[in-house]
Amino acid sequence: MILVTGATGHVGCAVVSRLVSSGHEVAALVRKPEAAQGRLPRETALRVGDYEDVSSLKAAFAGIDALVLISSDGDADTVMRHHANAIEAARAASVSHITFTSIVDIGESSPFYYAPAYRDAERRLAALPSTILRCGLYSDFILDTWLAPASGELVLPAGQGLVAPVSRGDVAAAITAVAARPGAARALYTITGDQTLDFDEIAACYGEATGQPLRYRRCSLDDYLASASARLDAPWPQAFATLCASIAEGRYASTSSDFTRLTGMPPESFRDFLVRVSLGRPADG
Repeated sequence: MILVTGATGHVGCAVVSRLVSSGHEVAALVRKPEAAQGRLPRETALRVGDYEDVSSLKAAFAGIDALVLISSDGDADTVMRHHANAIEAARAASVSHITFTSIVDIGESSPFYYAPAYRDAERRLAALPSTILRCGLYSDFILDTWLAPASGELVLPAGQGLVAPVSRGDVAAAITAVAARPGAARALYTITGDQTLDFDEIAACYGEATGQPLRYRRCSLDDYLASASARLDAPWPQAFATLCASIAEGRYASTSSDFTRLTGMPPESFRDFLVRVSLGRPADG
């Protein structure tokens, strides 16, 4: 049996659905069973557990063959603790393989707020049978967090940095490919789109797809922090500002062909993603 954490979130839900449709026996980790109603296939077994309660995770992981650990959310300390608790519970339950969603930017010198949390999780996983998928910036994140709320002008401290956006749907497809055949997996994959874009190009793509012209304007980190702090709760101003700083340093500017190696398909381009979403079409698969 494969157990998926974060199963009611965007990526986790898609992974569960893909695995079930492929004939795998799947369980979903939930804090409250009612949260899964209407979101997961009826064939999905539910295991109740809480990232803050290691004993509940150990019970939930009992009898599990493989674990898909979808990264947690919240402030960096909480994310680090959640990942550590889940990895410890998987070790104690003798789970045979862990698939973990990490990020491409975990370098020691990275300015990104979350880099230490993911670096810690990867260090913990090094002693266990596991596969790490280092994911690039989600197309969905760029749209929901930066593009959609913008009104004519996208103002970010990302300089001339490049990103290779990848959709959540494609990340779910890559995770599924690894989780379905863990014995054939490498220890590390990098999951990105196959084209890098700067934010002038990203803004132009948005305007073309939606008919709402948008231009990108670079700003300083201090100006962005002041603006974001007036709109957003902690830790998001710091998280987004340091993410932009990392992008400006070129830490998201590479592409990988690992998605195609895993799935046999090209990743969805950012332009195609925007068109699909603007037309209200579901992701393939």
